[in-house]
Parts: sequence; structure tokens; C-alpha cells
Amino acid sequence: MLYVLFKMFCLYQNYLRCVKDCSKNNVPTIVIHLPDDAYPLNELGMERIKAIVFEAEDNEVHIAFENLRNIQNLTLVLDCFHSECAGYCYDSCHHKNYAPDHELPKQYGSRLMALHLHDNGGGHNQHRLPFDGKADWREVMSRILLTGYKGATSLELMNWDYMHLSIQQFLSLAYQKAKELDAMR
Repeated sequence: MLYVLFKMFCLYQNYLRCVKDCSKNNVPTIVIHLPDDAYPLNELGMERIKAIVFEAEDNEVHIAFENLRNIQNLTLVLDCFHSECAGYCYDSCHHKNYAPDHELPKQYGSRLMALHLHDNGGGHNQHRLPFDGKADWREVMSRILLTGYKGATSLELMNWDYMHLSIQQFLSLAYQKAKELDAMR
């Protein structure tokens, strides 16, 4: 138990340092993973998130909490911290796989700060190139459009199902798919 507490404290310290590093290097947004809902945020966790958000405000960096298997923890944080520096990173595939009935873009639209777009299906059911899986990209992009998000259309891909392609081919294909998605916004 002591090891777990020490590990969590180190992670917290790393997030604080990362916020400062982002500010120093003109990186506007950092994406942070909250714990899965199997590990509900307690008072200490919320205090640490508060300190990270304050650090972000002091350093003019945005904190985008990503949706994973953590929709309860994520909504708790977004409902508690109304800072312009605290928002969320919308992961399209995690939304579909882990919380399809929860509408983050509709509920927290103006607080969208980053995107992780990828398709589901394949060997891992995530991180595929857009249009190669089961996602309805017109629907996904229309949800994003309604938020007013103006940031980058960014993909979060793995080449797990594309080992037959060279890395250059894979990246070229990813770039083409990102441009297609961007055109839908």
C-alpha cells in the first residue's frame, strides 16, 4: 500500500512539473488520464487535481482530462473545476467503447480542448485509422462541430492492424484520413 501511495505522489509531482515544462516550451494543452471509475476519486485525489489546475492557471496551460473508462471521475472533475484551464480531451473511440450513452460533447461542449480521434474494430478494437472501422464519422465530427472547437484535428493511432505497410505509408495514409476528418469540420 505504501508503494502505491508513493507511486501516486510521484505521478502527481510529474504532472505539476509537466505543466511547468509545457508553459516553458509554449505547449498550450496537456492531456491527463484520470483513474478508471473502479477507483473513484477521493478527497486527496481531488486536492491534487485542484493543485494541478491551479498550476495550469498560473502557467497559462490547459489541462484536458481524457475520457477513458472513467466517465464518473471525469464528470466529477469537470463539474467541480470551472476554470478556463480545465476541460477535456474527447477520445472518439473510447467514447464508443466505454461510455456510448454519455454525451460529453453535448454536456461539456465549450470545454473541449483536445481530440484523440481513431476508429474501433480490428485486433484491439481501437486506435485504427479513421474510416477503417465502425465509427460513424459524420456523426462524430458533427458532435465536435457543435462544440465550437477550433483546435487541431489530431489522431491517436497504432499501426497494430497495419503491419503490412511501411511506416511512411502508414503516416501518409493517416495524414490523408486526418485531412478528410478536418474537411468535415
